[in-house]
Amino acid sequence: MTMEMRIGKTAVSAAWEQNEAVSALMKLAAKSPLTIKMSMYGGFEQVGSIGHSLPRNDRRMTAQAGDIMLYSGNQLVVFYGSNSWAYTKLGRITGQSQELLKELLSNGDVTVTLSAGKKESGKGAFDFSKKTVLLNSGYEMPVIGLGTWALTDNTAEEAVYQALKSGMRLIDTARYYGNEVGVGRGLARAISEGLVTREEVFITGKIYGGNYERAGRIINDEIRDLNVDYIDLLLIHQPGSDDAGVYKAMEEAVNDHRIRSLGISNYYSKEAVDKVLSFATIKPAVIQNENHLYYQNTELQQYVRQYGIVIESWYPFGGRGHTAESFSNDIIAELAGKYGKTPAQIILRWHLQAGFIAIPGSSDPDHIAENYDIFGFELTPEDMERIRRLDRHQRYENW
Repeated sequence: MTMEMRIGKTAVSAAWEQNEAVSALMKLAAKSPLTIKMSMYGGFEQVGSIGHSLPRNDRRMTAQAGDIMLYSGNQLVVFYGSNSWAYTKLGRITGQSQELLKELLSNGDVTVTLSAGKKESGKGAFDFSKKTVLLNSGYEMPVIGLGTWALTDNTAEEAVYQALKSGMRLIDTARYYGNEVGVGRGLARAISEGLVTREEVFITGKIYGGNYERAGRIINDEIRDLNVDYIDLLLIHQPGSDDAGVYKAMEEAVNDHRIRSLGISNYYSKEAVDKVLSFATIKPAVIQNENHLYYQNTELQQYVRQYGIVIESWYPFGGRGHTAESFSNDIIAELAGKYGKTPAQIILRWHLQAGFIAIPGSSDPDHIAENYDIFGFELTPEDMERIRRLDRHQRYENW
């Protein structure tokens, strides 16, 4: 059984203790969601009545920001500061900076909602009705979007506008692409025409930081060129000489509300991910890698699932020079005929059902609309297995 937690309307990830109090709380939340009205207390916590008495195993401890405690057997306490008292520990909020926790919890009374069930419906689970995935940072990310690699400012502007017009809400760019100004113009144009609001669009950026000081400057430059107040997801573009310093600058941008979620790109092994986890205080939410029919790397996907990390495919069709090979694959062509869809739509639907976010690149309005039109059908388990067997562990790039 798993238990999900929301503070107001914001979903947060939590690591729950294994004790009798948590088991009892989960059983209550499984019957029906628990809505607990919380009140601020002491400038460091929110407290609310659970309405039931739970088993206690109190001990004196110092609670820190993010700790979830049981007080007096029937009071839920969520901390955004520190305090020493006798509690039974229930768990701890993960993937949130202290500053964001304070923002969620220190601005008046809030409501905490707990829900539980046997089905995993929280972080990392794709919601096909909403076309999003809940990240371990608590933010929802669209599962299909537009990649802008190799687009100029002018073509990026038009492609972004057309993508948003088609219904896409995820736009991917990078400092290296040199088209952030164009991406920002396309977004601004769609907003000015009432197609979207800024809050409805999820912008991903990437930086080659080099070191802590340089990364801090680049983050500010990227936000300026995109002409936005914040970036939804920022990735280290690929491993470098000072990943720890770059990531520290990115975490500070989260604390300053310039960035909402963090991630990495072109990290392909358990060892590479573990190195980042060793210095990260905010867990990566997304790893963006080369993934396609012939390089699926499900081993990495399975490994990072324990951290609520989602894999995103930057070459969903195999990349320029290999798209035709993917589209003409016999199994893909057969499935396209079976469902009355194009090979591109079959491949993108496979990505999503396999748990990969996909960002196909295009500047053609018809192709962009086609890439988004993948929610009206579903591949069977047998179809998915046939595509899985196409994996030959073959990468096309060496980034």
